[in-house]
Amino acid sequence: MLTFPPPRNTSEAKTTSVIATISVLFFLSGFTALLYQVAWQRMLGLFSGSDVRSVTIIIASYLAGLGLGNLIGGWYSDRATNRQCVRIYGACNLGIAAFAVFSRFLFYDWLFLRWRYLADSSVLMLIIVFCSLLIPTSLMGLSLPLLSKAVSRHAKDSASRIGLLYGVNTLGSGIGTFLSGWYIVGTIGYEKTVYFGAAISALVGAIALICAERFTNQNYSRETQDTNLFKDQSSFFKQWCWLVFLSGFSAISLEIIWFRVLDIALQSNAYTYAHLLTFILVSNACGSLIGAKAIRFIKQPKKVFLLIQGMVAAYAAISIWAIGSYWQDYPALRADIGYINLSNLSFAVFFKYLIVPIVMMVLPNLLLGFYFPLVQKAVQVHDDRIGRRVGLILIANILGNTTGSLLTGLVLLQYLGTANSLRLLVLLGLGFIIAIRPNWKKARFTTTLAVILVATMIFFPNNHRLWAALHGVKPKTYFIVAEDSTGVAAIAEENNQGKLFASGQVQANFPYLHLHALLGTVPALLHPHPNQIMIIGLGSGGTPHTLGANPLTKQVQVVELMGAELPVLQKYAQTPIGKPLKALFQDPRYQFVVGDGRRELTIADRKFDIIEADAIQPWRSRAGMLYSQEFFQEVRSHLAPAGMFVEWDVGKAAEQTFRNVFPYVTRVKLSQDLSVLFGSEQPVIFDKNSLLVKLNNPEVISFLQKAEVNFEALRRDIQAASVQMYSHTQDGQPQAVNTDLFPRAEYYLNHSLSN
Repeated sequence: MLTFPPPRNTSEAKTTSVIATISVLFFLSGFTALLYQVAWQRMLGLFSGSDVRSVTIIIASYLAGLGLGNLIGGWYSDRATNRQCVRIYGACNLGIAAFAVFSRFLFYDWLFLRWRYLADSSVLMLIIVFCSLLIPTSLMGLSLPLLSKAVSRHAKDSASRIGLLYGVNTLGSGIGTFLSGWYIVGTIGYEKTVYFGAAISALVGAIALICAERFTNQNYSRETQDTNLFKDQSSFFKQWCWLVFLSGFSAISLEIIWFRVLDIALQSNAYTYAHLLTFILVSNACGSLIGAKAIRFIKQPKKVFLLIQGMVAAYAAISIWAIGSYWQDYPALRADIGYINLSNLSFAVFFKYLIVPIVMMVLPNLLLGFYFPLVQKAVQVHDDRIGRRVGLILIANILGNTTGSLLTGLVLLQYLGTANSLRLLVLLGLGFIIAIRPNWKKARFTTTLAVILVATMIFFPNNHRLWAALHGVKPKTYFIVAEDSTGVAAIAEENNQGKLFASGQVQANFPYLHLHALLGTVPALLHPHPNQIMIIGLGSGGTPHTLGANPLTKQVQVVELMGAELPVLQKYAQTPIGKPLKALFQDPRYQFVVGDGRRELTIADRKFDIIEADAIQPWRSRAGMLYSQEFFQEVRSHLAPAGMFVEWDVGKAAEQTFRNVFPYVTRVKLSQDLSVLFGSEQPVIFDKNSLLVKLNNPEVISFLQKAEVNFEALRRDIQAASVQMYSHTQDGQPQAVNTDLFPRAEYYLNHSLSN
């Protein structure tokens, strides 16, 4: 709860009496902001794609809009009265609510369903995403500068109040992230989540307008009439803006690295992102609230700020290496598939979802939150510039965030990898320490911290050692890894068997798993003339490779979201166990594309005889985009006459949605662990005799031998296969379970999908 000094007059007493209400409203503003971000990022991702480039553009656009709002809010608040600031805040929330109600139609119905071709151009996509988010994010960004000036007309006591407001708002964001990630989105879907947020925003706006009448309506210094947004000639203040920019760069870069490391460690599912972000936001909020109370005891804000940056850099690198070493010593703690079973929660689940994030992220984010009121104490020295300086400090931080997001996410991880990117951030932390200009002999803590930073840069493991540890691979075990902006792919080899990891998840084994040979060979031979084929998902290469078994096939387009898989598979192709991959990569019929498979299908200018999704488990993060009714409809529109869509039957939800879209569905059980769905405009006849004849074709035999496929096991499973056929005419059209805006299978903890 906010606490304030005794009021100076009756008018100020009236204002003080409603500030507690304003703090609650600002908490709710933070709560809804994260609801909107989660939902809008998913909706816009359908338009722009879900690859790293697209996600980065969306996040950068979101941040840019917030920064613009901070800037305008900072300028306007110094020109306005307390009452006007609160009124504008209320109006902004009403505007956000109105936009939220409209957002589904803009982002999904218009941009995705009608204008998705506009995303073919990266530049045009960036402009569209930025403009579409500009209104709501700018309105959100206006809030803190406006309320900061509304509750703080005097610079002397402003830092504590601004820090408390910032902490309350961030705490709302953290709790909103937690509830939306674990419950709200999974229970009511993205569309209703946005409408729920709109109702809260409208309520906040209405109450703020009522509360505004109890604030003073006094005019202040004429200096505030200055129309220059950036006018602040103080070199001292400009120095602080640069420091905050660098701190914002470091903070978002560390966040990207934390999420990459924990994505590997936790083998993430649909709930992981929101869960981890909660730790960051709540820790940051608590740090700000603590800082708001503690700053009156701090005499040298700049020195403390610089020390915090060095401490965060050192702790981040050391904790990541410590957790990697722990995984390497106790690999059984991460030896699962990332699936959470609420009826059987093991120690490993608690360890991964609570202990590891707490150790890695809580302390550094407490420190990062602590510095916000610290900065305000340093820069708030003029009564007539409170709002402006809040806005400019915020935009400096956001510009740092945006730069760090783009540079680290798209460049540093691509070319330096996680280990060297961390080294670079440790070097930046050392730069902050040097900027203190300490007396190295007398300042023992500062000197010790500098030594730790230097030692960390020297001894921190290289990329190979770091990722081997985080994958739980013992030293001296065969291990290769590739990392780029899209993710981390690795292969470990033990007991004459290779194992492929993608984002920490075991994807397949080498030699090719038999089920992958079935997933590729059977549809390739079942179709009478599979000229053009598209497969979404490269994996170990087993399914795409055997999908080319039919001599009639002229082209196989393989689309893989994680670009790091290609180089690691190409390297493994030079080994004895990975030898079949060499035949795959030398086959001129294959075209490999790194990108979002759904988007590549949407923009394809031709139709395919076979489209196959060798996709991930439906409960993985963003998997719903490949199991939704709308995706299946997109596939159906890209099938050539007699074309068919093939997908591993991953569960009743996906199967029911599959049957909702395709007029004819054939379900073939090929083994105890594998059933395959074939969808088409006409019946897909699973003729065992015809398949076995094609399987005996010398060209097919030669091809499969190069892939080192167990030929006799293929024959045996085809002979033993059981078949079920469905059609809308005979069995009706079941209701779709998974949609783009409500991926129920992805949020499996919120629904019973057994019926």
